[in-house]
Amino acid sequence: MKIYYWCPFLTNIATIKSVIKSAKSIKKYSVREKEKTEVTILNSCGEWDFLKNNLYNIKINNLLPINFYKFIPKEGFIQSRFSFLLIFFSNLFPLLFNIKNHKPKYLIVHLLTLLPIILSPFLSKNTKIILRISGLPNLTPFRKFIWKTFSKYIYIITAPTQITYDLLIESKIFEKNKIRLLRDPIIEYGEIKDKKNINIDKNFDNFKFYLSIGRLTEQKNFSFLIKMFSKYNKNFKINKILIIGEGEEKYNLLKLIKKNKMENNIFLVGFKKNVYNYINNCEGLISVAQYEDPGFVLIEAAYLKKKIITSLVKNGPLEMKKNGDFCYFFNFNDELEFLNSIKDSEENNSTKTLKALKYAKRFSMFSHFQSFKKILN
Repeated sequence: MKIYYWCPFLTNIATIKSVIKSAKSIKKYSVREKEKTEVTILNSCGEWDFLKNNLYNIKINNLLPINFYKFIPKEGFIQSRFSFLLIFFSNLFPLLFNIKNHKPKYLIVHLLTLLPIILSPFLSKNTKIILRISGLPNLTPFRKFIWKTFSKYIYIITAPTQITYDLLIESKIFEKNKIRLLRDPIIEYGEIKDKKNINIDKNFDNFKFYLSIGRLTEQKNFSFLIKMFSKYNKNFKINKILIIGEGEEKYNLLKLIKKNKMENNIFLVGFKKNVYNYINNCEGLISVAQYEDPGFVLIEAAYLKKKIITSLVKNGPLEMKKNGDFCYFFNFNDELEFLNSIKDSEENNSTKTLKALKYAKRFSMFSHFQSFKKILN
């Protein structure tokens, strides 16, 4: 059985991790069940080159003779839209011919979904298309028209959270029996255990700190976090925070830190390949995002039994709230609630972290494989 993944990307986003974990889980547990499964990630322009020498036996299939990923703009709204248009048109026929020639049984579509969708009438005869819809998609008239028009060629639509699943059911764009819940994120517990005790940067190993992780974008709302730590710094027992990530807001955030004279308390530490050791060493993980879909680092922090302070937003945090009282929640951008949630976390050594661990265990790679297999059957 051949399973292909389509997921072009420009910057380091959580979906990359989702694709890799999904592909690894299918490959790993198919072998254990003695099923011959070939797993391939389609490389639209060189974005997946970093995975070519992987140890997971996942194939990387180049669609173009020349990879131009290094040369296209990746930041900024207009520049990134130009890059995605370039990927779209350059891969139009290569994607079509590749699928028709290799005839994978399934094509799992993550990002730049429009291209496989409009090609679906030519692909669906031999290949079943699985469309992954994440977050709370903006149901514009154009998107609804495209989904509705091509829905009969799509085999299954998966949603990573109950909230997204309910939204898709209520929209009535797709037939109800085609929509499935396939939980994300996918957590590889063995990897976390292997990496959690690796030393962090020696500049940060001699004091206690909070941690926040994510791309430096408006959606992650780090400006609010910086303002709160600047304003209420003396109210917290732990008054230092590390922010892991890169993005277009980096220089604005650095200016804000400097303006508030917080260079010795708030640190932008850039991208880290291994975040588990930082999570393991922090006093608590803080998320102030406008939304989290569904929130990899929240689940990883839960697995490492860390206190989680998070804005109560869709999708991940709201789903966590519905499944148990194990986080310190505050309403988005509410200063007083944020202050109180930090104080509560510092004063409370309750069983919240044990409840969080129990919740995190449902996101294992084996659970993903079982759910995926059930969908295919």
